[in-house]
Amino acid sequence: MIIFGTKTKLLSNSPENFLGDCDYCHTPKSVFAHKEVSYFHIFWIPIFPYRSKIITICGHCKRVNSQSDINPQTLNEIRAKGMPKIPKRYFFGIILIALLFLAIIIVGIFSLSKTDAYLDDPKIGDVYKIEMNESGRSIYTLYRVADVTADSITFLMNDYEATDRKSFRKLQEQHADNYSEKIVLSRAEVLELYEENQISSIKRD
Repeated sequence: MIIFGTKTKLLSNSPENFLGDCDYCHTPKSVFAHKEVSYFHIFWIPIFPYRSKIITICGHCKRVNSQSDINPQTLNEIRAKGMPKIPKRYFFGIILIALLFLAIIIVGIFSLSKTDAYLDDPKIGDVYKIEMNESGRSIYTLYRVADVTADSITFLMNDYEATDRKSFRKLQEQHADNYSEKIVLSRAEVLELYEENQISSIKRD
């Protein structure tokens, strides 16, 4: 179960944000300005703040005035003194998500460049993941390189096919060595399969 929601925190303040006496309990020098930040969280880990506002709190009676209740002139004075900035930890989740996406992009680029290199210089034993479309139906299987010449590549075709990615993973786990029928393709035909996205990746041990 994913636990998510919103939380509100009062940021630590400095004595410089002292405002004056409390209009409610009349305690002298008891009212201070604070910044309140509200943020989304998942499993109590801050994702990103979605709102911040200035409030005043009496240190004696604990009366709270929200930003909309503060006199505009007083609000300007508070802002002029400066309020605490939202700490970076409240952006932890969105930074983590950004780093994750960056890692995925880097891995994708590396995988693509590696596939291009394997395609240019095929070796016996390379395993091609094949994704075909027959009559609107996706077919997944494996081709293993059996022989390489200057103009062509001989593949051994896997004896099994899958119709979805889940069963394809099962095929790779349980039938990775089940090859029998041969097929010979020219280098141009192999390149055409790749350009048509029928070769999704190439694995080399």
